[in-house]
Amino acid sequence: MKRNLLIGMMSLALVACADKKEQENTEKLTVENTEVTADPKELLGKEWKLKELYGTKVVTDTAVTKQPYLKFNDLATVSGNLGCNSFGAKVEFIGSNSIKISEIVSTEMACGSMEIEMQFGEALQNATNYITSGTTLYLNNAENTTVAVLGSDK
Repeated sequence: MKRNLLIGMMSLALVACADKKEQENTEKLTVENTEVTADPKELLGKEWKLKELYGTKVVTDTAVTKQPYLKFNDLATVSGNLGCNSFGAKVEFIGSNSIKISEIVSTEMACGSMEIEMQFGEALQNATNYITSGTTLYLNNAENTTVAVLGSDK
């Protein structure tokens, strides 16, 4: 009797775990299918502030008054701040969520730490696709690894 009860409880626990795993997989598929932005016009007119670089939360230098950000001016140009220096660049949208940021030109002010600035510039150049989820923009490289996470107030 105790053995049957134990086997029954274990079976119930396994079924519950399997159902939860299936539910998580279904939710993940739903989120992945709804996040891809096919219209780059949705990126325009927003200041996308840098939150993470290569999986690490960005903490800006207190001596620097500007937070790194980018702004898509139109469907051909992007501008912003790398952390200390302002920049401008060309942007191309190819296909449903492909992006290419090139010809980055920036001011050359003397700044304290240049680490975030250099990494952000590199991330912009390495971005090949993007995904949005609400007010969050994810820039990914060719291996589909997120290189930068940015947030917008709009």
